[in-house]
Amino acid sequence: MAEPQKPFRVIIVGGGLVSLTAAHILSKADIDFVILEKHDNLTPQIGSLLNVWPPAFRVFDQVGLLDAVQPISNRINRGVNMSAEDGTIFSELDPDDIQENNHGYGVRVTHRPLLIDTLYQRLPDHAKARIKLSKHVVNVIPADDEVSVECADGTVVSGSIVIGADGVHSRVRECMQAMADGRPPPDKTSQPKSPYVTTYRMLIANVPIPPGVGKNTNYEGLSERVSTQILTGDDRAWFGIYEALDKPTSERIKYTEEDKEKFIERWGHLYTAPGWKARDVYALRKGDAGIINLEEGLIDRWTHRRIVLVGDAVRKLEPHAGLGYNSGVVDVVVLANKLRRLLQAGPSPSEEDLEKIFEEYQKERLEDMPAIVSMSMRRARMTAWLTPWNKIMAKYIAPWINLGKYSLLYIYGPIVAREPILEWLEEKNYPPTVQIPYLYYSDLDEKHRKPPKYEVTNGLDSLSIYTGALTLAAFAAVVFRYYRRV
Repeated sequence: MAEPQKPFRVIIVGGGLVSLTAAHILSKADIDFVILEKHDNLTPQIGSLLNVWPPAFRVFDQVGLLDAVQPISNRINRGVNMSAEDGTIFSELDPDDIQENNHGYGVRVTHRPLLIDTLYQRLPDHAKARIKLSKHVVNVIPADDEVSVECADGTVVSGSIVIGADGVHSRVRECMQAMADGRPPPDKTSQPKSPYVTTYRMLIANVPIPPGVGKNTNYEGLSERVSTQILTGDDRAWFGIYEALDKPTSERIKYTEEDKEKFIERWGHLYTAPGWKARDVYALRKGDAGIINLEEGLIDRWTHRRIVLVGDAVRKLEPHAGLGYNSGVVDVVVLANKLRRLLQAGPSPSEEDLEKIFEEYQKERLEDMPAIVSMSMRRARMTAWLTPWNKIMAKYIAPWINLGKYSLLYIYGPIVAREPILEWLEEKNYPPTVQIPYLYYSDLDEKHRKPPKYEVTNGLDSLSIYTGALTLAAFAAVVFRYYRRV
């Protein structure tokens, strides 16, 4: 008599935004899961800004979250790039109208703790019960037909696969890499090392909207090796100063209250918005402020045996472009689509079958990742200049050729249009008109499934083509300026 097949169970390590989004998706797919979070709560102590891009809104629509997320999301009606030194405005843009015209949804900003709370509160009770707090995973132990994780308190949790969504300093990634290299597991008390590189750090704070500063506007002050930002929403604002390190590092750095004071002493004289300097905005802060390292990078190995990584565990994006969480959502969407298809053939897929879909997932996600990582890095360097070329681009070429508008159309646009959604759930609020048609639709949607008139190109190809165009534009700008002088 054949042994009964084990039910399929997903162990998600990490309880952040990507994990909570995965909980909604797996619940809709009727896939059992448990989330193990090492902290005793899900909400970060310092609430920061978070961008939500159109593909994430499409997924929120599918899982029934659109009506909950939209009310806590803020428009960005105006983007202003200016000199941090004297407040001179270099360029202005209306990003939300451009994005809505391109994709049916604009890019919205929200308060991270609000989104975490919304995602948690909208989970069904049976899904909330699967979230286990104060479970610090220290080891991952694979077997032929299952995988287990060991927690610091001695708890052992077993399942079919492990999804490492435990961020930059991923313990799952470290255990997986040791396993793949044939090394013993890392010491349970050791701190995971980061594979990423920190070039910038950031002072962040929540502030009220300063008097005289417009709502729903992103002000960015540009300068050499430092930049400022204040982004205003409907009723709150987010403030930040980005500073280049003297030397890039992969080491963890703990910052103190004295470090914050010195940060403001160094850069408090810079402008963050017309009429407002950094020290004056910082004085308005509500609650605590913090300094964080802004790691950047992309790892090569995303999976081994029954382990697969998502989100910041596989890539870390500098936050100016706001693509970090959104890329993690797409990771989960691709994985969920593949897992659901595999489980339709039986509840206990072999390790070989799981490895196959995990490798497909990695290959598929890596198609656009180099372009996304490159875009995020370039975006940072267009504000806090590391080279003379960064300065020339930001002060002269970008405003002259309207770089912001055309990058949304020809670089970001094709990547957004290529992002998949969940195959088996209806998209109830599909945008009535989009300038850049989406490449992927739900299997239930025949109405919008038609060949796009606009060719959706590969993101890396778009970036390469546009980089060439920028080079020509730069040359033309120099010649034009020289001609006028003659």
